Amino acid sequence: MSSANLPPEYIKAEEQFRKAASPAEKLEALEEMLAVIPKHKGTEKIQVQIKKRITKWKDQTESQKKGGAKRTDPSHVPREGGAQVVLIGPVNTGKSAILSALTNSSPQVAEYPFTTRIPQPGMMFHNDIPVQMVDSPAFDPSVTERWISSLIRNADMAVMVLDVSRDDLLEQLEASQIILDDLRIELLGPDGIKLFTDDGWAKIPCIYLGNKCESENIDERLSILRELIEDLPEINLVSAEVGTGLEDFKRLIVESLGLIRVYSKRPGKEPDMTSPFVLKEGSTVSELARMVHKDIGEKLRFAKVWGETVFDGQRVSHDYELLDGDVVELHA
Repeated sequence: MSSANLPPEYIKAEEQFRKAASPAEKLEALEEMLAVIPKHKGTEKIQVQIKKRITKWKDQTESQKKGGAKRTDPSHVPREGGAQVVLIGPVNTGKSAILSALTNSSPQVAEYPFTTRIPQPGMMFHNDIPVQMVDSPAFDPSVTERWISSLIRNADMAVMVLDVSRDDLLEQLEASQIILDDLRIELLGPDGIKLFTDDGWAKIPCIYLGNKCESENIDERLSILRELIEDLPEINLVSAEVGTGLEDFKRLIVESLGLIRVYSKRPGKEPDMTSPFVLKEGSTVSELARMVHKDIGEKLRFAKVWGETVFDGQRVSHDYELLDGDVVELHA
């Protein structure tokens, strides 16, 4: 914003916005910013951003008035499916378009910044395994909410979405890193193990996604980026618009999370192949039984398994490790 030669009145109002603690105070500061900003071509984009933010904070102010003292935690998204994955990243990289392409959700998708104001969940399926994908508000130094930290920490995995059609890939990564450092979040590789440190940091497994790969000169941009960043994470290329790479991305998520499908079968009946139980790799028959029902878990005597590594209906013990695609008949 400083490049637009903004007056001191605007700088002061912008500082008030950053320090504001309530939606009403933020709204007042934004309205002042819009009132004092010079109206010319060089500030058109800034004016659009301010107006979008005014709409956002006006909605929150009105919501507070209607709800009185009642408050909700925007970072809390009820978990569904086998795991929860949060989409994060800079402004206008196509996170909402990715969510729409991967799931049954229909988020608002637009070219202007900050379309997503609250977490937007949707359910992705790969080989019958459901994974909850959650779109989050875009990273931006002046509008990123502190509750986004809790949203990321609560998830099993993060997906950093970048726009590889743009020439500012390095800036996208650097701006995101500044915010992640401020939130005390470290992104690991997709096979990393989620953990929390004693000094308040969260280490979260992450997949990097390069959206809009249908654009030209992608290889050249990525080559330059690799020269600038020695330990650059692998960027998986996809296109939300034409669908390129999405199926491979789904598979990568499920494999990185270590999720397997297990189908149930009642004695004397055909197995239910429509709604599998989703467990982590290495899960046992005993864990499946507790997932089906607490009483079955407590009273389980043995199980029979149909799968690739056993003969059909083989009797197994409580500690038998299940594999993807196993059919299990529990006997309590």
